[in-house]
Amino acid sequence: MLDYEYLLLDADGTFLDFSRTEEESLRSLFAHFGIPYTPQLVSSYHKSNALCWKMLEEGSLGMKELEERRFQLFFDSQDLALDSHEASEYYIDRLSQEAYLIDGARNLLERLYGDYRLVVITNGIARVQRGRLAKLGLTGLFSHIVISGEIGASKPSAEFFDRTLEITGAGRKDCLVIGDSLTSDMKGALNNGFDALYLHLGKQDVQVPEGVKYDAESYAQLADIIYAD
Repeated sequence: MLDYEYLLLDADGTFLDFSRTEEESLRSLFAHFGIPYTPQLVSSYHKSNALCWKMLEEGSLGMKELEERRFQLFFDSQDLALDSHEASEYYIDRLSQEAYLIDGARNLLERLYGDYRLVVITNGIARVQRGRLAKLGLTGLFSHIVISGEIGASKPSAEFFDRTLEITGAGRKDCLVIGDSLTSDMKGALNNGFDALYLHLGKQDVQVPEGVKYDAESYAQLADIIYAD
């Protein structure tokens, strides 16, 4: 078994199925505003959303600004005279209610819970992340839940990881960062002195960044690494 006390786990794409959450929430939002749910319009929203999240990770946009900016960019790109604040509030409410796990995640988390202190480290909106964890009955598995929207710093910044250590009382060498994002999880771990496991579920032949200690393409492979003799 790997000699760490804490596993610092990203949420979306690592154990939470955000793709399904996002699709269900967007369908509801589009219907609410009378916007046709077409591949072209969904793609346009995704571009606006991805741009805002990139700016967040770079530190040029705050979480509160992101919540509305993504919709304002989307509406402007489609010449839609709609209220970005109303859209943001409606969408965040839907996201917090649409909670889904990636297949196999619950069994993995429950197994890890018996041997490690599990900590969620997530870039996200507190109401959304806490709402979904609670709805799935997962909150009790984690010793701490660290959310960018609550602490005012985002992965991959040093401030986010320093605050995580302050909140948990852990040391860097006591922790293994596990996540699916190269730009927030792996970059954050490497830049801030943490060991890391890159989880690329279902993706083979990926390029693992130099310095990342482990990688896994399935939960079974992740468990094999964690519990290796």
